[in-house]
Amino acid sequence: MTNVTTELRIPAAQYIRMSTDHQRYSLENQMAAIAEFAKIRGFAIVQTYTDAGRSGLSLKGRDGLKQLLSDVVTGQRIYSAILVLDVSRWGRFQDTDQSAHYEFLCREAGVAVEYCGEPFENDGSMVSMIVKNLKRVMAGEYSRELSEKVSRAQKQQARLGFRQGGQIPYGIRRLLVSKDRQPRFILGLGEQKGLSTDRVVFVPGPIDEIRTVRRIFRMFVGRNQSMSSIARELNHKDIPSTNGGTWTMARVRTVLTSELMVGYYVYNRKTKRMRGPAKRNPPDLWIRTRVMEAIVGARQFARAQQQMGRRTGYAFSKQDMIDRLERLLREKGKLSSAIIDYCRYTPCCRTYAEHFGGLRAAYATVGYECRWRVPKRRRNYSDDQLLDGIRRLHATFGYVTLALIEADPDLPTRQMFAQRFGSMIRAYGLAGFPTTKREAISAAQKRAASWRKKGGAEIRQ
Repeated sequence: MTNVTTELRIPAAQYIRMSTDHQRYSLENQMAAIAEFAKIRGFAIVQTYTDAGRSGLSLKGRDGLKQLLSDVVTGQRIYSAILVLDVSRWGRFQDTDQSAHYEFLCREAGVAVEYCGEPFENDGSMVSMIVKNLKRVMAGEYSRELSEKVSRAQKQQARLGFRQGGQIPYGIRRLLVSKDRQPRFILGLGEQKGLSTDRVVFVPGPIDEIRTVRRIFRMFVGRNQSMSSIARELNHKDIPSTNGGTWTMARVRTVLTSELMVGYYVYNRKTKRMRGPAKRNPPDLWIRTRVMEAIVGARQFARAQQQMGRRTGYAFSKQDMIDRLERLLREKGKLSSAIIDYCRYTPCCRTYAEHFGGLRAAYATVGYECRWRVPKRRRNYSDDQLLDGIRRLHATFGYVTLALIEADPDLPTRQMFAQRFGSMIRAYGLAGFPTTKREAISAAQKRAASWRKKGGAEIRQ
């Protein structure tokens, strides 16, 4: 009799999802509750779809639900029902129509969705539809309330000087402290706090990094160097950047603009809620807290911000930018991105390109016609030639960047690499070089160690 009952059971799939909100929603607990429901209702679990550690706010990142919907819509399934613990496990979508849409796709394909832990039957009756929709609204509202509570807590922690995520600029370190602010130890790359009661604060980094930070400010403010030329000079002198990597204009900009350099932690510049787009907040909503001793003087930092505004063109009208470019042309007799970047009184070439729609258009405003050197870049390259070019650059410099590829006269632009191989990351991988962030950081750290060893050998000699 038992065997006959088993054969007559309705084949069903189970969908389980867990974010990080409650232990009662652990995958094991969900599976146990669903198994009990299936036994009572006559279902046999034949397939499982899982989304572990995934938010229910959207479909993004939920590969389990995506696969379930794909199997249902395409008919590649062996079940006629889907068992879910409750409405919130199906999703905490902020638009209840989105949740209903996914359920409708299943029902339209002849697959019923059963909520095992809900007090209503999902039978299409008026009562079930009203209660189910109410449950969907409650699930979405729970996430909105939780997001607001987390945001308030983070703002309060920021006011107390505790770090609330985000990138750490060069020259700064994270110090783990106890709940009564007793120092524990400096956190290394990728390390996180282990106890929920512990906190993370900012402290100045090693003395050699502090000297480099001050040197960057002197080059930018005192010598009026561009950020790109600062990066080139630091790389030329084998001074490693963050985590042993190479210097870029973006990393130099981070050092010059971070208020941590004058001892202040600034939080709430942007607001991002419920996986929505980030929105810039007005300065009066920013939270600014003094957290450590300044690395550079306040006056020098302020001058750097003024200089930053000038270099990015915000301090100039369009006509003023044209007049300065015309003056530079008279002095040099020609124009190029390097000449503009090294000039003390013009914005950088990137700013000209953004304001005028390209460097060629900016040159046209002062009557200069640039002869672009492109013949070699237009020839046909085989895949092997492109990959060998990447290997050649790595053998020459010890690393490969987009800037090196663009500057090499024997290689095409990075767009050709991306078109040929799908992306630059894939091209690096095919050439035999790191393609993940962890691998890239590891390789950069090895280069930095090699540079330091080389420097030590030169000093001993």
